[in-house]
Amino acid sequence: MTASVPIWFDSFAVGEIDVAADGSLSLRYATRWLRTAGAFPLSVTMLLHAEPYPSDVISPWLANLLPEEQQLQVLTRSLGLDQSDVLAVLSEIGGDTAGALSFGAATERALWSYEPLTSFYETSDPLLALERHFEDLGRRPFLVGAEGVRQSLAGGQKKSALAVLDPEGRPVLRLPEEGDVLAVPLNGAPSTLIVKPDNPNLPGITENEVWCLRMAQACGIDAAQASILQSSKRTAIAVLRYDRRIGRSGQLLRLHQEDFAQANGIPPGRKYERGTLPGLDLKTLLETGRYINASDALALLDQVIFNILVANTDAHAKNYSLILPIDAAPRLAPLYDVSTVLSWPHVVKTYAQSIDGKKRRPDMVAGRHWEAIAREKGYRPTDVKNRVQQIVDAMVANKAKVTREVGALPGATKGYVTQTAETVEGNALRMVGRL
Repeated sequence: MTASVPIWFDSFAVGEIDVAADGSLSLRYATRWLRTAGAFPLSVTMLLHAEPYPSDVISPWLANLLPEEQQLQVLTRSLGLDQSDVLAVLSEIGGDTAGALSFGAATERALWSYEPLTSFYETSDPLLALERHFEDLGRRPFLVGAEGVRQSLAGGQKKSALAVLDPEGRPVLRLPEEGDVLAVPLNGAPSTLIVKPDNPNLPGITENEVWCLRMAQACGIDAAQASILQSSKRTAIAVLRYDRRIGRSGQLLRLHQEDFAQANGIPPGRKYERGTLPGLDLKTLLETGRYINASDALALLDQVIFNILVANTDAHAKNYSLILPIDAAPRLAPLYDVSTVLSWPHVVKTYAQSIDGKKRRPDMVAGRHWEAIAREKGYRPTDVKNRVQQIVDAMVANKAKVTREVGALPGATKGYVTQTAETVEGNALRMVGRL
């Protein structure tokens, strides 16, 4: 062993990751953690037992905690680290990650603090502070290098993890309301909000994603709460973190979670099914429901159906997650990261997973393909097609209400909202017409 990095849940030592001379990793749970009532595993691939887990199990799980692509390049360049040294990167930025864990140093509640964006960027104008924050993310992802900031989120999109403070300065678990303040979590304090600035290559992305998530909720599908933030020049998607909760005494607590790439032991580079090394296919994705109860497994099918109906062709393995709560069985996380690609002619239209064994676009999906999805998982084809019909009926019934609500949000461009609503409804009706 040449190095060891501890893993923490607040001030509780969960285990250690050891680095061998050849660079291979191993994970060993702390003896005290194994004896702690309510202890949770890091992953469904790493259940609680005393024997160490080898590098081929722990390495892909760790890699899925980091940002990807250009975000990772800029971040590691700023840190002076090799992109492949995942553990070293997490030791630097892994104070507030997806889920409940911290890497390298414990997060002591007594040291938690939140700095309002206006103070962080030295301006009294909250809209200007938010704009400066968006600009800052392009230079230093996750504010790397800022004193007291250690945070990481997966994915290639520019984003940050902030906290919503009420008028009294206390962190609250809700979407921002009038009088609230956006703040940077410091010294391991948990964030409550994921903020994703708009993208000029995907015009209307903020309205698009917020509409899709709110439509899912209107259809009875558990989905992340989302709204639109407006800076002095731009907009952003604000998503309430589902891996946070409020304790009995009103304190902010973390919930552990992992995405389906982690739950299936595959690295982030294999989050799509197709490639030199194949990733998660639709059958395996649905079979990940074996870790959750029957009701959640059906909810997972609903998430898959909804992603197909709205043409969210980027719904890869990291766009589905499990929550691993204390002293309870895993459950399905809410739907998140949903947008229709039909608004953008230049974006690839084939789904992240093959449907009935082939690459397919939204305009290719017909009744026999839903039957194939059903057979792969052992569902009755008629039941699956009936569920598709029910979800489409709910989408049509709620279209006007959701479109009106999203269009009324501050910063929303009504044309983009209407475009999303019309294209999604047209796609869904076309699909249901071919059942």
